[in-house]
Amino acid sequence: MLKAAIKFCGGCNPRYDRGAAYATIVDATREVATFSLPQPGIRYDLLLIIRGCTGCPYLYEEDIDADRRIVCSDASEIDDTIRQILSMHTKEED
Repeated sequence: MLKAAIKFCGGCNPRYDRGAAYATIVDATREVATFSLPQPGIRYDLLLIIRGCTGCPYLYEEDIDADRRIVCSDASEIDDTIRQILSMHTKEED
């Protein structure tokens, strides 16, 4: 099971429903990943960053210790985000 943290952008320019995107991603990956808010001192397999637009430059490198970062910036990226997470789990099993 992948240990994943979730981080939302500040929401200054949301162009889609980020909460609905998160719910869709969590539902589609619930068999392979558990999501939580990031906690200091914990290393995560994955940091999922859900942005409201493509303008936000932050990847939270200094704040959150994660092996990989996946960014979802648009509703059209939800399916690819799900595929990336499922792919991570498949590689973890190898």
